[in-house]
Order: sequence, then structure tokens, then C-alpha cells
Amino acid sequence: MARGRVFAYCHDSVGIGHLTRTLSICDRVGRTYPFSSFLVATGTPYVPLFQNLQRLDYIKLPALAKEAPETYRGKYLPMSSNDLIEYRKTVLRDTVEHFDPEIVLVDKAAIGVCGELLPSLRWLRRHRPDVRIVFGMRDIEDSPEATIAQWRQSGVVEALESCFDEIWVYGVRSMFDVVRAYRLPESVEEKLSFMGYVTRGRCGHAASEACGDPYVLVTVGGGTDGEFLLERYLSNAADHVGRAGYRSVIVGGPDLPPGPAEALRRRAEGMNGVQWLDFEPCMMCRIRAAKLVVSMGGYNTLCQIAAHRKPALIVPRTKPRLEQAIRAQVWAERGVVDVLGVDQLTPATLAERVVGMLGRGPTHICDEMDFNGLDRVCDRFGTFWKAEVPDAAAVCL
Repeated sequence: MARGRVFAYCHDSVGIGHLTRTLSICDRVGRTYPFSSFLVATGTPYVPLFQNLQRLDYIKLPALAKEAPETYRGKYLPMSSNDLIEYRKTVLRDTVEHFDPEIVLVDKAAIGVCGELLPSLRWLRRHRPDVRIVFGMRDIEDSPEATIAQWRQSGVVEALESCFDEIWVYGVRSMFDVVRAYRLPESVEEKLSFMGYVTRGRCGHAASEACGDPYVLVTVGGGTDGEFLLERYLSNAADHVGRAGYRSVIVGGPDLPPGPAEALRRRAEGMNGVQWLDFEPCMMCRIRAAKLVVSMGGYNTLCQIAAHRKPALIVPRTKPRLEQAIRAQVWAERGVVDVLGVDQLTPATLAERVVGMLGRGPTHICDEMDFNGLDRVCDRFGTFWKAEVPDAAAVCL
């Protein structure tokens, strides 16, 4: 195996959150350890949107779209899901053999979509036993009932026991204890470390246009299912925000379906005090300069909101998983965010809640929230390589 080679598998069927987190880790580790290099396997077409990535390349797998939990279809190709999974499985298996990594980092889906990564993991264990294989998971996967059932049915727990050296939870145990919630056995718990929340810190950009007139930032992550929130915001809240002396900056996201994206863009562009962006390459800058954030409950966005102590109204999705709703509730109980349930979301209620939050000062962040996850992940790579960690460089993705 070649020194410093890292193979990263990135779950990819909804949005860009997993990709953003994976690239953040690769970029930080790459800047810290100049001998390292990274190959990312993902189905998302959005890797080129992220710039200034050093010593990183990617393999574009045929894209999948989620229809229901553990049910997928081809996003672009007219192939059956079984044929697509078999094709992706072959590409992944060949890649790990020929790239010959020192470290494998698997994000979110331990055995891959529909088990597509399992043959690669087993091959590595059999033929490359010295490779360090790590599973990185966000703070919350889904409801305990759904996660326990799905992991048992698909064999995830067995794979965690037999295929992985370490498990990194990108969260804080006192906020959400995955061991207790998902009834993980001791054999899995002993491999598991809570790393803290992974957020990139300050990007290092100079003050820019984003820091002009005060504004409310509305973001729906990748945008896959964000139309409902954007439409309701434009229907009422945007006018009230404008009358209160604030602009609205709306980020649709690269995965917002083309039809709704075009309709919402035209609508926003016809309104005073509303700026529409299809994609924001530095969401950190936008959040840092915003007076209030209206968002869904995705992991990366909430971490950035909290790290910058921004008042935020969260409207979490509840399908196909409850992950966002659980996270939003846990954080709301600690006063970090305000929550508006999807079942209560109307143009009028959204406008009332947004206007009521204008003018709030910085949010109090409870002591138990730890945003040093990226530093700890980088340190762990250094331990693998027995390398000393220099001062971390600021990154922006």
C-alpha cells in the first residue's frame, strides 16, 4: 500500500451533506499532512462545485435517487436499481484493490447503499489486513426503532463488528447517545469514539458583499426536498422581512429539481429585497453575516449555525427519516435553535415566527456542545500515520 492514500466512500442519494462533510475532512487532513492523497467514490455530480481541493480526485458512480428507506432508483440512467447496484459494486471492488489505500473512510452507510460496499470491505480484510477501515457517522441516523430494525435486517451491526477498526460519531454523547439509542453491543461500542461536531470553523475570507445590509438567510441544504419551505417563505415572510428593514438571501441548492428551481428563482427575482442564489460556495460566509437563519435540519447547516451562535428557525424534514426532526428537537431543548414543525408550516405561521425572531442577539450555546470534531479527526489520521499535527489551516468548502 502507498503511504498517505485514503479512499473515502460517500453516501450520495439525497442532497450534498455527506459529500460536504467528507470533502471537509479530506481537505483538512490533506492540508495538515502534505504526503496524503484522497480518492472519493460518490454518485453525486456536485464534486466540481467545491474548489481548491488539493491532492483529491473522485470516481463518479452512477447516481441513485431515494424513493423510500432502502429503496432506490437510477437518478439519470434507465437501468434497474439491481443492475446499477451491481455495477457500482464492481467499480468499488476494483477501486480498493488498484488504488491500494492505507486508510478507508466510510461515511454514513457502513456497508454502502444496499450493501454495495460489503464485498470491498471483505476483500480488504482478507487481502489487505493492515488497512485501517473507519466508519464515520453523523450524530443521529434515524429514530431508534427504524435504525435498529434496518441495521439488523441489512447486517450493519455484524459488519461493524467484523469489517471496521474504528467508528467515529460526529457528535456529542450527552446530546444523543447512539450506543444506547441504537442498542449497540459492547463489541461495537469498544470501537466507537464521539469526536464532537464536525464544522469547518472560520473560512478566512475577507469581509465581502455578504456582510452588507442585514439579511435573513434561507437555506435548504442541497435542495432535494426544500421546495416546500422556499415556496412558503416567498409567499409571505419575505415581504414582512423587507418591511422590517432586512433583505432575504435565499439559497436553493444544487439538487433542487429544475422545474421548481426555475419557478422559485423567477418569483424571487421579481421581489424587492430578495436575492436568489442557486448555490453558495461558502455557506460559512453567508451564515456568519446573517442576522437570522431559516433552514431545514441538516447536520452541516446546524453545526455552522451553532458554531457562529446565529438565531435560527429550523423546519426539519420528517420523511424518509426522522433524523432532522430528532436533531432539531434535541437542540431546541437546549435553547440552540427554534423549531417549526412541518405540520404547522403555513405562509402565515412562518412569517409570524420569522418576524418574531428578528433582532435577536447571539444564541447561547450550552457547554456540552463541542465543535472540535474536525480537529480530532485530523489528529486521528496523524495517529494512524504517527505524524505530528501542526496548526490547522482554515478551509472553506
